Amino acid sequence: MTQPAKDFWARADRKLLESWPKDEAGAPEAAARLDIQWELDSRADITVSFLQSCGIPAFQNGSLGKVLGGFAAQGVEIWVPVSRLEEAQALLNAPSEAPEQD
Repeated sequence: MTQPAKDFWARADRKLLESWPKDEAGAPEAAARLDIQWELDSRADITVSFLQSCGIPAFQNGSLGKVLGGFAAQGVEIWVPVSRLEEAQALLNAPSEAPEQD
């Protein structure tokens, strides 16, 4: 799902805005929803950090469902630039390496 990147820029930190791709007019590129992840186990934070470490700007937004104890009970959305969506999906879907057995 692709949606225009609009209101979150007002809340985004300057570093995210600076690293986000711009269109020909210099406006931030549209954001695409990559995934919905749990917030309780810090998975969303880890995913955003992982994507950023791979050079893909990403942010989490929203709280789906009733908020309990300060966490989104049904998860948060992870967003990336439209132009990096396929790359981000491939990174999240890549099999993890199993440790070598002696």
